[in-house]
Order: sequence, then C-alpha cells, then structure tokens
Amino acid sequence: MKHSGYQISLYKGDQISEVVALLGENLWEASYERNTSYFRWKYHRNPYATQLMGVVAIFEGRIVGFRGYFATNWYVGNMDNKTAILVPGDTVVHSDHRRRELSVAMGNLAMERFASRYSILLNTTAGKNSIPGYLRMGFFPLRKKAHYRKSTLARDVKVIVKDALGKRKESGNLPIEKSNISFGDFGDIEVSKEPRPEDMVRVLSSAQQASARITLLQDEKFFRWRFANPKGKYVFYFSRSGDATLGYLVMRVSDDSRQGFIVDYGQTDDGQIGRILDHIVGREEFDELNILNISVDESLWQTLKARRFERWGLHRSLKKWVYGERPLLVRPVKQQCSEADWFFGGLDIRHMANWHFKHICQDDA
Repeated sequence: MKHSGYQISLYKGDQISEVVALLGENLWEASYERNTSYFRWKYHRNPYATQLMGVVAIFEGRIVGFRGYFATNWYVGNMDNKTAILVPGDTVVHSDHRRRELSVAMGNLAMERFASRYSILLNTTAGKNSIPGYLRMGFFPLRKKAHYRKSTLARDVKVIVKDALGKRKESGNLPIEKSNISFGDFGDIEVSKEPRPEDMVRVLSSAQQASARITLLQDEKFFRWRFANPKGKYVFYFSRSGDATLGYLVMRVSDDSRQGFIVDYGQTDDGQIGRILDHIVGREEFDELNILNISVDESLWQTLKARRFERWGLHRSLKKWVYGERPLLVRPVKQQCSEADWFFGGLDIRHMANWHFKHICQDDA
C-alpha cells in the first residue's frame, strides 16, 4: 500500500532489529537488549495472535514508522462464545516523518488486513496527541479514564511537583528487593514474586457466573504469558484459608518501588480484596496506591472507599490539565462496517455498561 511516497506494509519478523531501534530512539527506553526482549514477548510470543500483529511505514528502504497490536480473548455468556480483540499498542513515527498521517495510514492497513480474523479494536492507551487521529478513523469514545488513589501528603506534593516540572521519569529504578515490600507467608496472606495461574483461575472460576458483559478471558495460558513481561515488575498477594486460596491481587510496582498499581484481582467473596488491602496498607508497603476507574464496580468502590481511596483530588486535576482526559476507544476492525458489526454476543460495544474491564487487559499493565 502506497501513502504519499511511503510504503505501508505488514511487519515481518526479520525487521525486528530496525523496528526496535526506532522504538528505542523515539518511544521506549534506550536499552536495545531489554527492548528486544520486551518486543519479542509482546509481538512474537502473544498466544492469541494468529500472525505477527504489526504494520510498518517504509521510506527509501528504511523503516520510519511502526504500529503494533496486542491480542487478547474476550467472551460473553460462557467462555465458548469468545472473540479475539486487538488493542493498538506501540505506535511510533520517526521525528523527521511526523504530521504526514502515517499513523492513520498504518492503522487503515491493519483494519484492511486483520478484519478477516478479528472483529473488534479496543484502544486503551490513546494520548492527547493521538486521540484526534483515532476519532478520524471512526473509533467511538467509551469512557474517560482516571486513577482512584490512596497516598500520603508527602507523596502527593512530590508527585505534583515532578509532574509540573516534567521530571517524573527521573525517579530512578529501585530493585523490588530493596523496597518496603515483605515477601513470604503472613498467616492468611501470602506475598509472592511469582503468579500462581492455577489458583488465580480457580478463584475467578468459583466467583463467576455466566458473564452478561464482554469479559476478558483469563485462563492459565493468559496468566503464564501475561506475567512473563520482561519489563513488568509485579507483586502477587494471595488471601487464604488453610490450603484454599480465596482471593488474589496483582500489583504492578513503579520504577522507584513506591507506587503500586492494582492491575488484576479476583475473590470468591466480597471480603478478600479488603483483607489483602488491609495487609498492604497496614505494613505501609507503598506511598501511593492506584487503580483505574474502569476496573472498579460499585462493590469494589465501597471496599476502596473504606480504606480512604479518593476519586478526585489535586493530583487528578493536574494530570487532566497536563495530559488531557484519555478515553477508552472502540470500533469494529472492518473499515466499512455495518450497524451489526458494532455488536458482540448481542451487546453493543459502544456502551460502557456492556464491558467488564480490568487494568490487566491493557498493554501497559
């Protein structure tokens, strides 16, 4: 496919070195080795992708743009009624080639080539600068994202100042072994560096009825692959009674090991997440705890509210001012879509109430 002198084509595995170099120069960190490991995990080893899910823009024989797609399975009703959803992930255009609609051109080719095997595109990480392009491509905004937070005053002041000065990334990388997190067995709570996919699936299965919403399929294959992310820094909390696991919570830890982001959870009854949070808060393992609003239903909000999580605040207002509000965006994969293409399992994908989200569905979790 030609676009204003550029060749737009599907990504091929032998282009990995050039693509990773482009991402490292323009979007990711500088470590080529670490970036390559992460790229292979994300795009070459995704168990839900039927092919390498990426598009490149080439100018005079050189790759100057890349757009990747992160595939996961979702279902409605029972798990036999499932579909693979594509999440647009890392999108980069070399600084010398921006403002030429390359991102949109790569996205259009992806819709053309992937529509035969995938039905829905779900954008979870669009930023202020990219949202207009997605809207031009026909994406529908679902809900604006924000974090519910629990933090110390000192942390709030520190984070607000760093955000205002653009120095948030200067916090450094503190190994998790040197953090305030204590690993081991604490009676009814176990804290681990490793997931337990069998127990996590068992907890979700015992708690689930047939889903009336579009729900992420979290099986053992998903957990084993998802938490093999070489850039991920996770802590796994398990709530137990005897030998039985009754609940779990997965915390992604910030580079400085002082922030925790709740990216996944499950419980067999409404009390287990509260027990885990009481352990975390009681031991003062983090200065700041976060959870995306799209991950929180009313029952979970009551659990968070009782532990003084806040929906609003100065920090959220500042982030809204600096970064803008970032909605979830959705559309059918088909470029020319009918009204029926906006439905999955009888549910309209344009209605937030028809989705059951957790942060772990995002590629940045």
